[in-house]
Amino acid sequence: MFIAADASLFALLFFQFSRDRSSQSVVFDEGQQHLAVLLGTVNTLVLVTSSWLMASAVRSLQRNAVPTGMRLIAGTAALGLVFAAVKIIEYVLALRSGHTVSTSPFFMYYFVITGIHLVHLMIGVVVVVVVGWRLRAGIRKPLDRTVLECGTVYWHLVDLLWMFIFPMLYLAR
Repeated sequence: MFIAADASLFALLFFQFSRDRSSQSVVFDEGQQHLAVLLGTVNTLVLVTSSWLMASAVRSLQRNAVPTGMRLIAGTAALGLVFAAVKIIEYVLALRSGHTVSTSPFFMYYFVITGIHLVHLMIGVVVVVVVGWRLRAGIRKPLDRTVLECGTVYWHLVDLLWMFIFPMLYLAR
């Protein structure tokens, strides 16, 4: 239910962004030209890799390869922190260039959508760490499997949301 509610929140943001973009295309195109597409691309690769690591961790833990699973979970969390660091660098660059939430409707959406996503990502890092901590002895009970699967689904949601955010903000014209 939480995942559905979260996805709905972003769907509403995406819908409103699209409506405003269609009515103010020049403003949105102008704002988009100031984004660091390379940093957005790096973050996309970071998140895709982190999701692959998390899926690999699930497979390892299901096969009872606990040390491998723990390393993969640690890698997932580390890549989450890399994403956050790159996003903060991107925010600093935008702010130093004079772009704030009040600069234009485009930058309002940029900071709000990516900011909410960043909060979700940081929650996801905590979730992944908690899942790893809980499963350091392996999957022993049905609840352990549920915790692993729920944490993994949340992490993949964060990744999936970025797969919509990146092209919408950085690439689409």
